[in-house]
Amino acid sequence: MRLLALAAALVGALLVLTLGRGVSLPWEPGCSISDSSGQVLAEGSPSEMSVLISTAEGDIAQALGAGPGLTCRIGSIGATDIPKEPPLGLTPRAAALRAEVRDQFGDVPAGGFGPEEVLPGRSAGGEHSLGRAIDFFFRPHEDADQARAGWELANWSVANAERLGIRTVIYRDQIWTARRSMQGWREYRFSGSDPDNPVNRHLDHVHVDVG
Repeated sequence: MRLLALAAALVGALLVLTLGRGVSLPWEPGCSISDSSGQVLAEGSPSEMSVLISTAEGDIAQALGAGPGLTCRIGSIGATDIPKEPPLGLTPRAAALRAEVRDQFGDVPAGGFGPEEVLPGRSAGGEHSLGRAIDFFFRPHEDADQARAGWELANWSVANAERLGIRTVIYRDQIWTARRSMQGWREYRFSGSDPDNPVNRHLDHVHVDVG
């Protein structure tokens, strides 16, 4: 019991010290931008990060285009049962996501949706067939400018996940999910056949799905 009490006291002291310095705790809501070495370049709320992205320059702009530089800790976003709507075959939330991406990034080629009940090559209950997922294409994937533009959209999606109801972002072997947002970006490995295919690795497109 004495050991437990001592441990609790130490944890309490650490929390007081950390909070007193104004340092955010790893389980608190919020976002951060880091460079490839892990150095934190900026921290703030999702709305603050969204504004920063639109005016980013220097090291921050480089981090946002070089890889999974931005991550956010948010609450889990539940799936809805709202059906997709014609003619696009997207749910209202997914259609709103597509519209915002076009406003922010221009006419980025997009696919993975349609009015069919089950999309060709997709499962009946999958996010794409349900109209809750969009693939934004950046081809050829070997092109450095395309890869940078893809990462900019992927990081923007994470910054706006809470506001737009985004549950999952996948790009270039990396995945971020709202449900496990405290873990940040994680390594992604396709679980089906041909996992090394560039499409299955999401090298040529950013997958974004909403609740």
